[in-house]
Amino acid sequence: MHRHTVLFNLKDELSEVEKERVIDSMRTLRTIAAVRDFILEKNRLPAGEKAPYEWLLVVDFSDDDDRQIYEQDARHVAVIKGCFVPAVKNYIVSDVNFQLASPAVHRLNLR
Repeated sequence: MHRHTVLFNLKDELSEVEKERVIDSMRTLRTIAAVRDFILEKNRLPAGEKAPYEWLLVVDFSDDDDRQIYEQDARHVAVIKGCFVPAVKNYIVSDVNFQLASPAVHRLNLR
């Protein structure tokens, strides 16, 4: 599995309608075939030193190849260049590969 994570803040000067338009546009990325799981949510913690980002995007892929397909998809390019980059104040990105544990392993770890 490959997980792509982005924490970000939108520009303060954007209206609520503009912010909503950006988030709605980003939500369309879940329709790209290479996407396995998709989360785009507002941070529930109040902004502060330990929670400096308002938004979280997590996109899971089967592997690095699917991540590359996503990156090059015309919809992704359009959303990132046309909506995200012009509207974002700051952001950080993380990409990791991981293996899912079997359900039996999860049960053992929960005890």
